[in-house]
Amino acid sequence: MESSDVMVGHEKLGCQLSSEGAYFTIYAKHAFAMVVEIYEDVNQTTPVIKEVIEREKDSDYFTAYIRNMGAKKITSGMYYVWRIMNEDYSYSPALMDPYAKGVAYVKGEWRNLIIGAWHYLKKKPEIPWKSTIIYELHVGHFTKIDESIPEEERGTFKGLIRKIPYLKQLGVTTLEILPVFKWYPRTVKNRSPYTGELLEDVWGYNTLAFFAIDERYSVGKNSEDSLEEFKAFIEAAHEAGLEIILDVVYNHSGEGGEGGVKVHFKYLAPEVYYKYSECGNYLNCSGTGNTLNTNHPIVKALIKDSLIYWANEIGVDGFRFDLASILGQDERGRWLKESLLNEIATDPILSKVKLITEGWDAKGSYDVGRMPAPFCEWSDYFRDTIRKFVKGDQGIVPSVSHCMMGKEIYFTDSRKGKDQTIHFITAHDGFTMWDLVSYNQKHNEANGEDNRDGHNANYSYNWGTEGETDDEGILVSRQKAARNLLSILFFSKGTPMLLMGDEFARTQKGNNNAFCQDNELVWVDWKKSIEHADLLDFTRRIIQLRKSLDYFKHEEDYTISWHGIHQKQPDWSYYSRSIALFIEGKESLFFIANNYYESLMFELPKVEGKWKCLINTAHLKQVEEVVESEQYEVKAYSVCLFQISL
Repeated sequence: MESSDVMVGHEKLGCQLSSEGAYFTIYAKHAFAMVVEIYEDVNQTTPVIKEVIEREKDSDYFTAYIRNMGAKKITSGMYYVWRIMNEDYSYSPALMDPYAKGVAYVKGEWRNLIIGAWHYLKKKPEIPWKSTIIYELHVGHFTKIDESIPEEERGTFKGLIRKIPYLKQLGVTTLEILPVFKWYPRTVKNRSPYTGELLEDVWGYNTLAFFAIDERYSVGKNSEDSLEEFKAFIEAAHEAGLEIILDVVYNHSGEGGEGGVKVHFKYLAPEVYYKYSECGNYLNCSGTGNTLNTNHPIVKALIKDSLIYWANEIGVDGFRFDLASILGQDERGRWLKESLLNEIATDPILSKVKLITEGWDAKGSYDVGRMPAPFCEWSDYFRDTIRKFVKGDQGIVPSVSHCMMGKEIYFTDSRKGKDQTIHFITAHDGFTMWDLVSYNQKHNEANGEDNRDGHNANYSYNWGTEGETDDEGILVSRQKAARNLLSILFFSKGTPMLLMGDEFARTQKGNNNAFCQDNELVWVDWKKSIEHADLLDFTRRIIQLRKSLDYFKHEEDYTISWHGIHQKQPDWSYYSRSIALFIEGKESLFFIANNYYESLMFELPKVEGKWKCLINTAHLKQVEEVVESEQYEVKAYSVCLFQISL
């Protein structure tokens, strides 16, 4: 095209396609000039359009508006490339556009997808926090070996769509999926001790493209198909009444630190996009080599624009922020009262979607409770407390009571309440629930670090032997412990989250840091849903029970009191390992947890009518039982829930 067909002066970053042509804008701090090249398809070797954009005075934005002329039209499905032109007229390699809606790596070059704007117009489920039950899953691992799904769809969004009926039957309301943005997998330096192959990041926590879906989760392995299949997944989930929350990583990028790859930020403006130490090295608050400079206006805009794109254009229902402490810190990693987190919390669009934080970072900062409303917060305190209690530890009964009431986190923002506490026993990072009751120690040898990686403080108990066993007595104890964990999780105030496969005893064979595993060790084995059908039935039952109880919808109408084996005599002492909770109101309930090594006889509150035992984890199968006595024997290491039967 002639230079007269190119105009400058537009500062909306990325590619903005219209019927008359397209704007191309990029931010580059030190470039002498920028070159934009346009290709008709991703594999084309010669661009159909190539333009040099000179730096404008006092501006770090390089913009071209290229008009359609005759047969030369810019349309969806074409690709573009940015290159930095140096003063000697040499070029940089092709750059990934930080705002690209799709990216491809072809013949050693990054190419960026041209695609028109999209606006999600269908109704979202908009499930209140009081009714939200989260299910965390990895798209690739969830259906990878599910024989009920066509082979080509396994491990993809299409495969996940086929599991929607299962998820609805399970009773969850909201899927929280591990990162699906385009990421750099080759950040790991370790090799498999069994094959010698270099391991890769398969969880996706090293994002490169904050506006693009990774093609590994689509049947069609290109940028357009990835986006279209993801959009179809969002629509299918919403039609079924399920919400989708994305686990997002805005604390660092996949470029890594010194010696890491150079894709975009390191070329365009490293001192803008990244934090540096006083010695001039990459500041590493994330544990991955670099930390995004989330206080700089350019970086703030990138993150908010990315979030708004996924919420507004694609229809995502919310976000869980990995290592969210970093988004609330200054250039030296110190907490700020006003930060990017506050800007997200007050944004007219983002404040209306579900927002969840992991309130710590890799350098030791711990900021749980500090996040502004309406952010909800992961409670690692709940996780560790309930794990300790169910394995039989002493000295924590008062903490258990706080966790069950959703009061274990002190929120500095008084606008926040119990529903903004996210309760979980397990998550992607750590043991699965079955491993929690099957292993005393982590077993991460497959990760290539001689078992040094992963948490050591798991608060787990194997109930008699390490790992898999055929011992019926041990298996009974493990099954009961799993039911206890699920019971306390779903009967506690706060928003519960369940890890994929925990409902039917998924195992990673003791690996509590399986971020670099993409094999049978981590793929969900759906045969276990038959082998552990009783646990699956129990999980469905406890979820449905929570959803049906008026107490979780109208807590203000109920009176809460704590008890021990005798009424009105709770045992808060160090040696206590049992607790009872009386919830009095429209649907009165009595909850007992006995993690003592012997059965205990508990007095039941005197009420009009009779108590009916809805849950008794001492039993493999749950059968409702009307209690004729004023006392009830609760077996060792078991949980019971009663409701008044009129």
